[in-house]
Amino acid sequence: FGSSACLSCEDGFYNPDPGSSACFTCAPGKFTNDDQTDCLLCPSGKISGVASSECTVCEIGKFAENEGSVECKFCNTDEVVKGSITAESGTKSKSGCICPAGKYLNNETSTCDTVPEGVKETVEGMNVTTMNLEMGFWRTTSDSSDILMCLAEDHCLGGSDPEKQCKEGHTGPLCAVCDKGFASTGSGPTLKCNICEGGDATLTIAVYLGLFIVTLGLAVGLACCCNGRKPDQDEDDDDDINLTSADSLAAGNRLSRGLSSAQAERAVKKVNGIMSAIAEVQPFIKIMFSYYQIVGGMSWGFDLNFPPIITSFLSFTSSIVNLDFLNLMPLGCITTSDFHRTLVVMTLGPFTLGFLNLLLYKAFKTCGSKQRANETFGWFLFMTFLILPSVSTKIFSTFACRDFDGDYGSYLKVDYSIDCNSEEHKRYVNYAGVCCAVFPIGVPLMYFFLLRRVKTLLDPGQKLLCFEKGEEEGLKAALEERERLEQENEDLASLSFLYSAYEPKCWYFEIVETMRKLILTGGLIFLGPGTSEQIAISMIICLGAIRIFSGFKPFVKQSHDNFSEVSQWQVFFVMLSAMMIKTKLDAGETSSEQGLYDVILVGIQFMSPLLLVGILLKKGETAVRRFTRSASASAEGGEVGQGMGNLELVE
Repeated sequence: FGSSACLSCEDGFYNPDPGSSACFTCAPGKFTNDDQTDCLLCPSGKISGVASSECTVCEIGKFAENEGSVECKFCNTDEVVKGSITAESGTKSKSGCICPAGKYLNNETSTCDTVPEGVKETVEGMNVTTMNLEMGFWRTTSDSSDILMCLAEDHCLGGSDPEKQCKEGHTGPLCAVCDKGFASTGSGPTLKCNICEGGDATLTIAVYLGLFIVTLGLAVGLACCCNGRKPDQDEDDDDDINLTSADSLAAGNRLSRGLSSAQAERAVKKVNGIMSAIAEVQPFIKIMFSYYQIVGGMSWGFDLNFPPIITSFLSFTSSIVNLDFLNLMPLGCITTSDFHRTLVVMTLGPFTLGFLNLLLYKAFKTCGSKQRANETFGWFLFMTFLILPSVSTKIFSTFACRDFDGDYGSYLKVDYSIDCNSEEHKRYVNYAGVCCAVFPIGVPLMYFFLLRRVKTLLDPGQKLLCFEKGEEEGLKAALEERERLEQENEDLASLSFLYSAYEPKCWYFEIVETMRKLILTGGLIFLGPGTSEQIAISMIICLGAIRIFSGFKPFVKQSHDNFSEVSQWQVFFVMLSAMMIKTKLDAGETSSEQGLYDVILVGIQFMSPLLLVGILLKKGETAVRRFTRSASASAEGGEVGQGMGNLELVE
């Protein structure tokens, strides 16, 4: 009344009609337009109270789904998605509620759960379908939340699309199957899919076949040279060298045709000395072979990945000591190759070779050539020692399948291209059952029956002799008596590979050692594969074996007992490292601490070889002293020049 001018409505008030004498308030959920003539609804994602001139944006973690909303709703509720947030402020609907980085939407529970290991923790808004995997991880389908670690990091590229998660040349479960046009070499973490174009694959096959032939030749030579030999009791005394080896006598006879009697005697002693040194080193080599046969398959047996350098070293070494050269060659480039065919080759091959060997042994024995018969049977025993762990592991691997989630199926762990539910695999399971009776059961039983029937000859009463004469003299007397019995019973020479390194009272310890290797190689498959409990049980078995060997001290030589104990402690520490990896005790370590751990683990692998090198150097020093004494003796007899020449001929 009496105003000389029109007044503007205050913020949050409006007047729709000209000439009005009052302004009206905007209701909650609305705001005034620019000329304050009307109240408009707040858009989705915004709210307002009474008499608002503008709408307030919903803050992060909240949303306003409808126009004209008077309040923002929280995302982090049971009605929406528990644990969710929004990517930005002003979210317009509950569909904008997403899980924060490090979480994913569990559609079954409508909650944000922590992402499994192997899923990127820096990506927001993931659900099961869009989970973004890190490199080295794999899943069956886009609906699967079961994230699995690949056998090797570079096999799997990661990402959110299961159709594109494998590296070129890889496919199948865990990207562990080679695609068409590629052939595999190695296994487990060392698996590589090699393209078959060009001559690289053929060259690789040729190289490894040559290496296989050389290794097999050395193994045959070692078995033949050492057959029937026992280590000398006194390393430094030439007069203690006994000319009982048929090989040494034959060599001496050949040399004596062109030498004087004195020269021939020295030559025979020299040959005996060399072969005796080889025979004494033989137990060290057997122990070291056993070590690498056991640890070579731990990565696969425990279903974990050691540091890359350890994995590569153990895989290569295991292939050498187990004569598993097929594993190193890309045979898939020239023929169809899978685990089933490898199983047949690795079982029928040794079985056929062993059968022919036994036929040859029988033929030599029928013809009266006992020496050759014993050498042939000794080689047969050496072959069983060499191939039993690897063949048994192959056989047991036939029963080890891995089940995947959903309808993906079950596949053979050692070869993921093989469906365990297929009729073909079921036939091979039956075949593997028969092979169990021949190899992991049959070979130890054969050892037992062969040794048990000559037990009284192998142990002429060592315990009684030790009781009467003391430990040292009793052992010496027992060994002398055993050697006398060997000369009277030539058939014992064929079994020397099984007992010669052990004390007479421990004639059965090669069977104990064989069972230890079988349990800690192929036997791991049946001890809850892939679990911490499996490693724990293996460690207990390993400690039990250490206690047995350290308590009995079965070897004739103390140095062999010590070397065996060191080797078994090596196995234990590798298992301890596996437990640390499995339980992720090293997860918080820095890169330098992890590097130190890798160095220690590498050092463990080289303990046995370095000790063996030291032993060989010591033997070499002893051989030099013998050579020097022989040369001095020749000089005193006026035959310096000729004696040196003859010794060089023997070398």
